[in-house]
Amino acid sequence: MVRRVIAALIGVPALLGVCWWGAGPFAVTMTVIAAMGGMELIRAYRRAGQHPNVILAAMGLFGPSLPLLVTSGGGVASSASTLMIVVTGLFLVGLVVEAAGAHRSGTSRVAANTGAGMSCAGYVALFGGVTMLRSAPGVYGRPFMEGADVGFLVVVLVLCTVWATDSAAYFVGRAVGSTKLSPNLSPMKTVEGAIGGFVAAVIVGAVLGHFLLGRGVLGWWIGAVAGIAGQIGDLFESAMKRELQIKDFGTLIPGHGGILDRFDSLLFVAPAVWLLTHTLG
Repeated sequence: MVRRVIAALIGVPALLGVCWWGAGPFAVTMTVIAAMGGMELIRAYRRAGQHPNVILAAMGLFGPSLPLLVTSGGGVASSASTLMIVVTGLFLVGLVVEAAGAHRSGTSRVAANTGAGMSCAGYVALFGGVTMLRSAPGVYGRPFMEGADVGFLVVVLVLCTVWATDSAAYFVGRAVGSTKLSPNLSPMKTVEGAIGGFVAAVIVGAVLGHFLLGRGVLGWWIGAVAGIAGQIGDLFESAMKRELQIKDFGTLIPGHGGILDRFDSLLFVAPAVWLLTHTLG
């Protein structure tokens, strides 16, 4: 527990500091974090006897780096077109590399390697939801902090609702949990803990939405999304780890495991909240 607290005391201020700095530096930081998470996932696949196509897996980094690649204003169309050309080209290169490897070895694992590579890419691309939240297009509010833009405050709000979900689910589950939520995926999680996590996320979201953005209703919705999507993300990663027969994806963060172990809930929450903010604004 002490190691978890120390890691949080160092990591959280650092992440928020970069987020405050600006959307660009934040996108760079999240892209680096996503790359580290992608390497964890590739190593886990390899330990399980699978060999994801690295070129295809690396394409997932376009997700968190998207704000850096697609500019605002008049350059959007051309930048998006260029990006699509690059993505298509890399995809074809990845397929050619797989075909060439099968030709040399005489053993074809083209479908398995391609599928594993695309699985890695898709999961890593979810980090893009975090960087897109930082730009917060379509979110309007009255920031209480002079000089703070809405994107930074939305990221803070989302992080707090995710932490509230995880913490409440853990403590409520330990205190009164008795009904297993999904014993096939995560034997320790309970229905009571899941309800506690959802309620905590809604309360934290509503309170911070009111005080940070002047929009309590939007905060309520963000909390509700976080309380559901975060726990689904946690269960999804538990299912992956069970399939790959590992306890954690890494050991980089003391007391937490690897990058993916720490960001599992956020990876599902951030894209869902991004879609929500485009719906409710």
